[in-house]
Amino acid sequence: MCVVCFAVNLSSDCEDKLKIYRDNFEKAYLDATQSFYRAKAPEYLDANGVQNYMRYADQKLKEEEQRASRYLETRRDSKSVEVVCVVLSL
Repeated sequence: MCVVCFAVNLSSDCEDKLKIYRDNFEKAYLDATQSFYRAKAPEYLDANGVQNYMRYADQKLKEEEQRASRYLETRRDSKSVEVVCVVLSL
């Protein structure tokens, strides 16, 4: 069962069926993603130079888009890509 379906099924809030998903999964996912790239991006840039970093950033954005389409509620998937884009922009 997908994370979103599970959270919607648990929700007792008829007005906001995605509240559990947003509060318990999405926020933690976005925070962890941001923390990971904040630590990894400067290290990669220092070790590999600007040209290789640009390739790395492009690849990571593509990977994050794929992860978002698999794990995040589809109308909100741009949030994870936005987080990665901001962090990788240094």
